[in-house]
Amino acid sequence: MVLRIRPSRNVFALAGLAVASPAARMAADWLQHQPSLCPLQRFAGIPCPSCGGTRAGLYLLGADPVAAFASNPGVTAAAITFGVLMVAGKVTVDDLLGVANPQIAVAD
Repeated sequence: MVLRIRPSRNVFALAGLAVASPAARMAADWLQHQPSLCPLQRFAGIPCPSCGGTRAGLYLLGADPVAAFASNPGVTAAAITFGVLMVAGKVTVDDLLGVANPQIAVAD
């Protein structure tokens, strides 16, 4: 009898974070020195609420919450909140992405 041990999703998630973390940090640092693509920022000089959101997400993935908060506090707070809710089991990835559940009957 052969025992097959299947690693859980958490093991794969941690392995993915370990591999992605340095690359994400490098990408965020590279984006920090690029001109903004935001039309409001480019033409009016006013950053929109989502300016810096990509850098904030990459800094979080790169395990630097201080730099993420400096890039965009709102995106950082939302990402950390959703991460905590997902770890606590209150929210799933399907809930965040809006994936339909075919097992739930739709009322007529």
